[in-house]
Amino acid sequence: MSHNKKTITIITVVVLVLALVIGWCAWRKHVTSTKETQASANTSSSSSTNKAKKKKTPVLSDKQKEQNKTIALQMEKDMRNWGVDSLADPHQWDKQSADQVLSALRTPDLPDFPDSGIVGFDVDPSWGKNAISYVCSQDNAIIYAYCSIMPDNQTWWKSEVWGTGTRWVDEPKSTAYNDGKVRVKGTVRAILVTNGDTYSLGGYKAVTPAWRDYAINDLLTIKDGKVSWIEHDADEYWWLNPYFNEWTPDNVAKNIGGGNRIAIPVQGDLNWNGLNQTGITKVLRHPESEGDLLGKVDWSMWEDISFTSNPGCQNCPANGQ
Repeated sequence: MSHNKKTITIITVVVLVLALVIGWCAWRKHVTSTKETQASANTSSSSSTNKAKKKKTPVLSDKQKEQNKTIALQMEKDMRNWGVDSLADPHQWDKQSADQVLSALRTPDLPDFPDSGIVGFDVDPSWGKNAISYVCSQDNAIIYAYCSIMPDNQTWWKSEVWGTGTRWVDEPKSTAYNDGKVRVKGTVRAILVTNGDTYSLGGYKAVTPAWRDYAINDLLTIKDGKVSWIEHDADEYWWLNPYFNEWTPDNVAKNIGGGNRIAIPVQGDLNWNGLNQTGITKVLRHPESEGDLLGKVDWSMWEDISFTSNPGCQNCPANGQ
């Protein structure tokens, strides 16, 4: 009887162990199945989300991209081609009358932005030609005294500097993207003309403008047929974009003056009529001799001029004495 009880006990333990093993296996199978189902659901959900994202990303047609490029290029040309023509060949003024040359180099009045219909952002009231002039924004009483006669930027700058302007050197390059943005790259040339030239030879006087090239790398966002924003990857000096920047006198002459200089011989006196300078805006350094300014000035137009070649002069002293 004792032997039978022991046998029954062993059988009972074996049955219990088998039951536990079978139960544990069933539980693991359930857990694994649940995780696989969730992973499958997550993968499916992620796939659906990615597809939805892909569907939401607009893909512009070639025609739409071309339209965006047209708008971006128009914007870039409108805001950067202004003032004195910096691409005009200075050799056309060689030995011409001083009045004629200075007239060609005088900053013309700026129009309002050529096509405001493509401007899709708020224009700051401190930007552009009609904004309150620099002298009117100063606390210095002496400087502020000029405010009444130079109330806006255009009046003030034409009183300070004879000629300023920029032009695209070549047709800017553009690349349109699917997100509505357009990259515009190219080179813009600036010109600056200030009074102060004193050099003369053989009856001719020098006018010595400065030219400088600037690399442009802009990213324009086009939305609903308008430029909604412009990101500049290069320095955005105000004279390169006078419509959407605040005008200041800081370092304009030093900056542009660091470019190329060409001495133009002209006939007659240099009449800077119209300037009413405050003294706060620096002018270009002008050469006092052909070896001045570390040889940066191009004197090629003076090669056939000597002390005795004084046009229209009778009984002139020999050798300029």
